[in-house]
Amino acid sequence: MTEEMIREITQAEEQATEKKQVALEQATAIVAQAQEQAQRMEQTSMEVCKAYRESQIKNAKVDAEHKYAETLAQTEKSAKEYCAQILKNADIAVSKIVERMISGNR
Repeated sequence: MTEEMIREITQAEEQATEKKQVALEQATAIVAQAQEQAQRMEQTSMEVCKAYRESQIKNAKVDAEHKYAETLAQTEKSAKEYCAQILKNADIAVSKIVERMISGNR
């Protein structure tokens, strides 16, 4: 009976060692898979972020060009109005000078 108990204990220890080895191998495989998945996720995230960054830069350029053209048009309109007013005022002053010269008043 003692030999049988020793044999059963030895078998139980061997089974425990085998189960521990299988569990260790499974844990190692799970960790490796998790690392691979994390690397794929990191790569995918980087690609998504890069694409988002590029689209945002493109959108910003389009917006900037639109605002530039709008500002340029507004500034051009203001400049034309200013020049027209200056020319109008100059015409009045020139007319008065020419009138004085013609009439002899200085």
